[in-house]
Amino acid sequence: MRDRALELVVEAGKTMLENGGEVFRAQDTMEIMARSLGVEGFHVYVLTNGIFASAESAAGESSAVRHIPRVRIHLGRVEAVNALSRRLAAGQTDLPGAEAALAEARALPEYGPRMAWLAGAVGSACFGYLFGGAAPEIVTAFFAGLAEMLLLRLFARGGVSKVFTDIAGAAVCTALCLAAAPLWGAGYRAPRAIIGALMVLTPGVSLTMAIRDLINADYLSGTIRLFDALLVAGCLACGVALTYIAANTLLGVPL
Repeated sequence: MRDRALELVVEAGKTMLENGGEVFRAQDTMEIMARSLGVEGFHVYVLTNGIFASAESAAGESSAVRHIPRVRIHLGRVEAVNALSRRLAAGQTDLPGAEAALAEARALPEYGPRMAWLAGAVGSACFGYLFGGAAPEIVTAFFAGLAEMLLLRLFARGGVSKVFTDIAGAAVCTALCLAAAPLWGAGYRAPRAIIGALMVLTPGVSLTMAIRDLINADYLSGTIRLFDALLVAGCLACGVALTYIAANTLLGVPL
């Protein structure tokens, strides 16, 4: 029974982390759930991409380790796990019920690809407007954002690395925005369309969570998230720069 409870607690923490939950919140939730399930001598160390947990009692010692290689933002699943921990703390469910509830939380559906594509395209157009774009830049940012979303979906299904995906996404977006210049004429400002389309790829969540982890004195997790955010920003810059250099070399587009 203790091993089942430990397994449930660790899987709950993993679910939170891999769906965008903060490190400190995942650790607090796991400790609450372990205490509510009567797991004695529970100790846990949570990182951005890993969980190390153990339970000690007179019957012996158990341990569990989980690796979280990828993070997808699905706050509905995070909230479902939080709700489960509150029910356990209030004594409203037992271990079998908690296992079933966790399975339901993990199975909550994500938004379909069409919704993601539309959200990315509309978001790109809105950012293009916020950065001073007129109708040509807004329309171009919309289609560049749509192309980005399609590329990300294609690369994710193919298992392409995140680094190459970010570089390719930025390059495609920049190329489309530069290619639209002859269509719109002299008044068109390609950089405004480019930055609008790029904003949907920027690591805002990672950067925000890095700062929160650092403020909470979780320096290791904060540094990992901060490095991840800087790596993504560097990849986007590389994609834009390489496309501009290629366009300048081949077509004479000014840098």
